[in-house]
Amino acid sequence: MSLSVVIAGGGSAGHIEPALAFADAVRRLRPDARVTALGTERGLDRTLIPARGYPLELIPPVPLPRKLTPELLTLPAKVLGSVRATRAVLRGVEADVVVGFGGYVALPAYLGARGRVPIVVHEANARAGLANRVGARFAAKVAAAVPDSGLAGAEVIGIPLRRQISTLDRPAERAAAREHYGLPADGPVLLVFGGSQGARSLNTAVAEALSVTCCCPRARARSDSALLTTSSV
Repeated sequence: MSLSVVIAGGGSAGHIEPALAFADAVRRLRPDARVTALGTERGLDRTLIPARGYPLELIPPVPLPRKLTPELLTLPAKVLGSVRATRAVLRGVEADVVVGFGGYVALPAYLGARGRVPIVVHEANARAGLANRVGARFAAKVAAAVPDSGLAGAEVIGIPLRRQISTLDRPAERAAAREHYGLPADGPVLLVFGGSQGARSLNTAVAEALSVTCCCPRARARSDSALLTTSSV
């Protein structure tokens, strides 16, 4: 029987893109493998995952309150409902392994797989989030992008990247890229990028700072997301 892999990393591109890059690698190494993505109605799951050709199974989102609010009282019931939905998906696809990358969907994925399906956790951030800290406690394998992520025993492997990025011939594409973005043919280029909801604020702040402080007439501050944020890359 072919290998069945369930990936769980949703909400923002910071979780989804490493998960999809990993899924692409699985398909290259095991063309017979079946890869299924868990996701929720929130965030970019329904946009990015189907566009890359992977089946998406939706489960109820479980956002974790960051403060003591009445919503905290509803958390156990929400978690239970999402875990049950996750287990139904795992049974349906006959999952052999769950690989989680954090985000809303990861916690119920870890809890639903615990004791039933082997779990692998990957942390892409400098400091691990709550979902990955929980999942790492009973995972068969834990990996991280950088040292000191807060996950004990994590193997530092970097971040999974799409082949379009990892194999990019930058010198060969540089001239075309400068022309595409309307940049000078030579000279330094400042690339400003940020992830998730902070990207727009970062773009705006840098653009405003450059307009005030930059004395070079050739310098241009661009605010379009294709150049300044990772979400469109």
